[in-house]
Amino acid sequence: MIQLFCLNIMNFIKIVFFYFFNIIFLYPQDTKSILTNLDIQIEATAAINKMYNFNFDEADKEFNWLVQEYKDHPLPIFLKGLSVWWKIDANSGLSDIKENKEIKKLDNIFLDYMDKSISLSKKIYDDGNIIDGAFFQAAAYGFKGRLLSERKKWRAAAFAGLNALKYLKEIRKDDIMIPEISFGNGLFNYYSIWISDRYPLLKPIIRLFPKGDKKLGIKQLNDAAQNSFYTRTEAQLFLVRIFSGENDITKATFLSKYLFETFPNNSIFHRYYTQLLYRSSNFYMCKKESLNIIENYRNKKFGYYDNDVRLAHFYLGEIFLSEKKNNDAIFNLKESLKYSNSFKNKKMGYTVYSNFLLGKIYFYMGDKNSSKKYFKTVIRISKRKNDLNTRSREYLKKL
Repeated sequence: MIQLFCLNIMNFIKIVFFYFFNIIFLYPQDTKSILTNLDIQIEATAAINKMYNFNFDEADKEFNWLVQEYKDHPLPIFLKGLSVWWKIDANSGLSDIKENKEIKKLDNIFLDYMDKSISLSKKIYDDGNIIDGAFFQAAAYGFKGRLLSERKKWRAAAFAGLNALKYLKEIRKDDIMIPEISFGNGLFNYYSIWISDRYPLLKPIIRLFPKGDKKLGIKQLNDAAQNSFYTRTEAQLFLVRIFSGENDITKATFLSKYLFETFPNNSIFHRYYTQLLYRSSNFYMCKKESLNIIENYRNKKFGYYDNDVRLAHFYLGEIFLSEKKNNDAIFNLKESLKYSNSFKNKKMGYTVYSNFLLGKIYFYMGDKNSSKKYFKTVIRISKRKNDLNTRSREYLKKL
């Protein structure tokens, strides 16, 4: 319970961080801020877009230029750390077995960038640049806390989170009505309610901030997604997650399609798009993108790992089953299960469903032994009240 509480504190900090992410870009009162410089905005945005498209080498070249030009400011170092964060996020599809020294190396590089950003932020903060200094300390501590929580280093994560909250309070301003701020306001309004409903233990922390409004939050995120300069892509990605979570599959699919087509090398966007094609029953396009994912995995394209190919084979298995191509369905469902064995959690939803579908296919093919095997696996790895557990027991009675 303590671990869950700490983890969700970090998730809440992440959301709160994004709430304040763009307040300072057009903050009119701090003449020392370099973030109102249009040339820097354009230069940084071009690099960030390359980062989204996983062209990390090209993005880093532009980030390095910013480091040379503004070596005493935390912005360039923070952006370099953000680039490493996306590399870490792209590696989320790695199986438990394949997590290796390279991931730990990325973790250390990322944490080093965040520590450097914090150090530079403290210096400019003490020199009077309060807005930039407070913002980058909050941002760096927030991202640092998020990674530490995901690595289950709870004490260090909690310390980073408390520091992030401390500096976030200094840069809060509610009356800046621009699209960039709509993104942050939208996230806060939506997720403060969502987190409060889902994680009651966090309510004492949430009470420190204004009351949210989920409908208003979605409206503000839509404004940012259509009109903002810096946060357009981030707003669109969060809307994909929100619409997907609320089963508004049409809107989620539309946005995920745009993101994937805009940044075709981004495996995370590709993953969202393919999953939403499956959920919307667009089996023709889902089959195409699932095959592309498998091809990218086989070609060792960056960002495509065991979890991605596991899901792609599952989608193909169900699609071939709908086409009454049982042999192709069996092959892909078994392939999905093969990759599932690389993960510690053997009770994942797609794993349970793959076993159920295999049991069902073999049942109607008359292969009783194989059918029993897969239905018994469903019963073993799922809860008794689970619908597939109940249906598997019904099939076994028939056998």
